[in-house]
Amino acid sequence: MGHRVHGQMVLALWRRMTICQNLPKDFEQKLLNYEWYITNLRTMGNFLMGQMAIADETAIYLDMPPNYTVEKKGVKEVLLKTTGCEKLRLTVMLVATADGRKLPPLLVLKRKTLPKSEAFLKDIIVRAQEKGWMTEELMLEWLNIVWGRSPRAFLNQPSMLVLDAFKGHLTDSVKNQLHKMKTELVVIPGGMTSVLQPMDVSINKPFKDRLRQQYLT
Repeated sequence: MGHRVHGQMVLALWRRMTICQNLPKDFEQKLLNYEWYITNLRTMGNFLMGQMAIADETAIYLDMPPNYTVEKKGVKEVLLKTTGCEKLRLTVMLVATADGRKLPPLLVLKRKTLPKSEAFLKDIIVRAQEKGWMTEELMLEWLNIVWGRSPRAFLNQPSMLVLDAFKGHLTDSVKNQLHKMKTELVVIPGGMTSVLQPMDVSINKPFKDRLRQQYLT
């Protein structure tokens, strides 16, 4: 039961909880090694800010309930009601250069083919994949139609691209394509995404916050 003050029920603001990633035991050494490698690579390649970029996939769910709810103060657990579609999702590939430029996003719908009756925005690339995942084939296509058409590509400049350790990023075909494009691949060490992936805080979170705002209005 909640507490009453002057005859009124006291309410509290509750936030939905998430499971945090556990860092590896040697995360400090991995952090130092990664910092040294990035600094050394940039110095050797003499990369400008616009020649360095980071990319990441993030899931977008069709039902986006708010993270907060109001409930009686003193209760131990609160359930958030949803439409039941919170597991239906698509994947979006976002990329930003170190000088703040954002390249066109790639949306991967969870279906076998694209709907023929839909007209998508010209600045957004939309593809279909049965499980809604970013596969090796889609990664190669992304390199050609997004990364390969960035300003640094038109100028035929060498570049640096930071990706996480997702297996679709590390196939031989992807590495070979990056090599042909004069792009140095930098891989975020496994288990270190929470501290070495700036996309999560700087791009992905604001992107999802705006989507949720649109969803709730």
